[in-house]
Parts: sequence; structure tokens; C-alpha cells
Amino acid sequence: MSMSWSRRVGFPIALIVASIPLVLLPACGKEGEEAVLSPTPATATIEPTPSPSVQLPSGLIAFTSSRGESEDIYIMNADGSGVVQLTDSPTNDKAPTWSPDGSRIAFTSYRDGNGEIYVMNADGSDQTNLTNNPASDQAPAWSPDGSRIAFVSDREGTGEIHVMNADGSDQTRVAGSTAGDSDPTWSPDGSRIAFISTRDGAREIYVMNADGSDQTQLTHDRADNMWPAWSPDGSKIAFNSERFRHADIYTMNTDSLEQTRLITELGEDFQAAWSPDGSWIAFTSDRDGNHEIYLMKSDGSAQTNITNNPGDDTRAAWSPAMP
Repeated sequence: MSMSWSRRVGFPIALIVASIPLVLLPACGKEGEEAVLSPTPATATIEPTPSPSVQLPSGLIAFTSSRGESEDIYIMNADGSGVVQLTDSPTNDKAPTWSPDGSRIAFTSYRDGNGEIYVMNADGSDQTNLTNNPASDQAPAWSPDGSRIAFVSDREGTGEIHVMNADGSDQTRVAGSTAGDSDPTWSPDGSRIAFISTRDGAREIYVMNADGSDQTQLTHDRADNMWPAWSPDGSKIAFNSERFRHADIYTMNTDSLEQTRLITELGEDFQAAWSPDGSWIAFTSDRDGNHEIYLMKSDGSAQTNITNNPGDDTRAAWSPAMP
């Protein structure tokens, strides 16, 4: 693939509208209990039923786009309208994640010569480097209470999961292996973190307590399983898997580990992100010839391209603040 996606890793909504007037325009991303390790439960498949007339949801989505001279962070309405550019760096800014109150966005920036975790206000102002480390720091994920940010750093030699306070203080490694761990995402109650590890050969999804204890493997497919994302109610984890030789979006029940394949389209579909109410999933797809942001309902139906731009649009993140 031309894009190395397999390694990439408050204000209420009314105040965001006030600070970014172009965005919301009318339309014209059990603690300590071990999971069952094997075998991987049988996978069900849901055939998508796209509908061009579907009523798309409301809300704001931040995303990464290369429609300019480099990758930058943008936001848009969930129907694809009202696109606003938030960063404008000569190097790449990517992987946005919203604070739980919707007032700030953390992201990865390479403006300092290496990957660093930055945070900015939801209107793009006050962009601040939180990590300030010569190693590569990337893939931030905000904790549900807004007090901490998980991220990946290779400061110990390989990519490992770290956690810091939301102001950048107390940066601490919580998980790591010589093979590398990446893509952390918090459970809705903040007690656990799902992540990717290659410690058993292929990229597989693991879960651990937020302090790094009780690390448990969830997928066992000898294919790459990536980009985990907890549903808002904590009952499912969306992820993509290459078990059919291209990336498809799946969901996995967090209790039984039963898996359901939501997408069967040819091409690469990955980077799932749940809407705040859990009824929609935003994702990245290259089925139209380049990477675009799509939406689908949480059952895999109504798959709709909302970006339609010649540049690559990736890493959708849904604002938790809904109108």
C-alpha cells in the first residue's frame, strides 16, 4: 500500500459552534477478569446495505487529511459538510483525539523533527507540545475522565504504551514488549486499555488494566488485527482484521469475544471510530481509489463516503459533544 497505515498509528457543542462558525452548516471520528484465550469464536458476517438516501447523523468529526501540502488536522460535520482546517504545519499533523468534554484535541505532530504529542483547543488555537522527548511519541488517546492521555513511544527502544497527565506531566510506561505495542484506546469506564501487540508474531488485540497489569490477548488469528475502538457502552470493541487478505471492520463482544464482520467490500477498511451514542461508526476506506472517511451504522449498513476529496482522509475521531 502507498500509505503505511498498519503502523500509524470542555466546550459543549454550542461553544464549539461559537468559536468555529463555519463548521455546523446546514447540509446543502471487569477489571482484572481474564478473557477466554482460544479458540477465537466463530465470526458472523453482516452484508452491508448501502443507501444513498440515508439520514446521516449530526455531530463533529476530526480527521487527518493530505489535501494540502502536508497532513493536517481538520474537522467537519458528520455529514461531511463545513470542513475547517485546524493545523497548518509544513510537516505532518495526524491522529486527532478529542478530550471527553469536546474542548480540546490531542494529536501527533512532526513539526519538531520527530513525533510528539500536541494538544490544542477545539478551534485550533493554543497548540502545545506535551511530550518534548527526542524519541518518537504518537497515537494519543484521551482517558474518559479527561485527566490522562495514553500514547505510544519508542523511548525505550521499541514502541510501548505510556500514560501521562493531560498537561504532559508524569509520563510513565505501562506496557511494552521487545516486539512493540501500539494504538492504545481506553474502555469507557477508564479501567482498561486495549492495544495492539506483535509479541506473538502477527498484530493482535490485547487488553490490560489501566496500570498495565493483567495483559490478556483477545484475538488469535495469525493475521493482523488492528485499530481497536471501544463502543461507548463498553460492550464491544471495533477493529479491523486482514484475515481475508484485506482489511475489514469487525466488532467483538467484550464478554464472549464473539466477532462479527461488518464489511465485506474489496479494498482496505480500517480505523473504526464510534459515534458518541454508539449507533454509527466512522472508518477509513480506499475503495474509491484513495483513502476517504466513510460512515456506516453500527450493524454495517448504510456505508457512505462523506469526504470525497483527492487527498487522503484518514483517522476519523468523533467529538463526544453532541448537539
